[in-house]
Amino acid sequence: MTGQSAATVCPKADESATGLLLDIDRFASHDGPGIRTTVFLKGCPLSCEWCHSPESRLNTSEILYQSDRCTGCWLCLDVCPEEALSKTSANGNEVAGFDRSLCTVCGLCVEACYPGALKLAGSEVTVGEIVADVERDRPFFERSGGGVTLSGGEPARQYVFSYNFLLACQERGIHTALETTGYGRWDVISTLANVADLLLYDLKFVDDDLHRRYTGVSNKLIHENLQRLATWHEDIQVRVPCITGINDSVEQIGETARLVSEAGLGSIVLLPYNGAAGAKYGWIDRSFALESLEPQTEDHMKGLADICEREGLSVQVGG
Repeated sequence: MTGQSAATVCPKADESATGLLLDIDRFASHDGPGIRTTVFLKGCPLSCEWCHSPESRLNTSEILYQSDRCTGCWLCLDVCPEEALSKTSANGNEVAGFDRSLCTVCGLCVEACYPGALKLAGSEVTVGEIVADVERDRPFFERSGGGVTLSGGEPARQYVFSYNFLLACQERGIHTALETTGYGRWDVISTLANVADLLLYDLKFVDDDLHRRYTGVSNKLIHENLQRLATWHEDIQVRVPCITGINDSVEQIGETARLVSEAGLGSIVLLPYNGAAGAKYGWIDRSFALESLEPQTEDHMKGLADICEREGLSVQVGG
């Protein structure tokens, strides 16, 4: 791969670089080839109404609370220094009530909560720690042609950590994939692309007004970065989250397919809508705007795939 970037590229990974980790998903099969370990980071510049990981949006740590797991042991009340937790009732059961306005995210309640009702989203880690962790999966990578995928949130939001983590993986001969919204400065996006063997690049709308309405930002930078990356990166897979009734019409997917084809790229992945993440919004006391949406039918997705094939693209439906 021959990259182009205005950013300074280090010859060796700095494994002391720190980042805010959300989660690690092992044995992932939808984030690139083979068996993969996907590392999720906190922080995203977009606020997609359908976001599958709303707990990844903030650039800071936060507490997730699943009240249906609360057993009423009250250990969390005993350890909380801010008295952010109290006894309350929900669905006829006595459970802990959580006042986020008082919470300082010290994490003491999480340590005390043995049923796992309270969890910490976002912990500070070093590149060296996470690389050592994912290296344990090397035998699975080697047997399946897999590797590591860095996702989020948006990895570009934690540029220094993301760059050094991907570089450290490459130094160890581990295949790297970067899942990105493409929303970032060119020097950042291109430098990260230099240490990613595969780019999983999200495209949501061709229409800028719709993109602003449903994600909170313009898509002009996203499209510009994709056009530039397409001139030199050897492996880019465009992924389209198809949201029922929002961006999954024949016309809209046709526009997206033409944009991808005209950029000189050959493949596209259509991701059917998955509303299962709606429950996560309750964990952070946020409402889910698209709660009533249903997944597309198999016939509808096949029709969208046919449109993409007519544009000369190799199409995959599903991750």
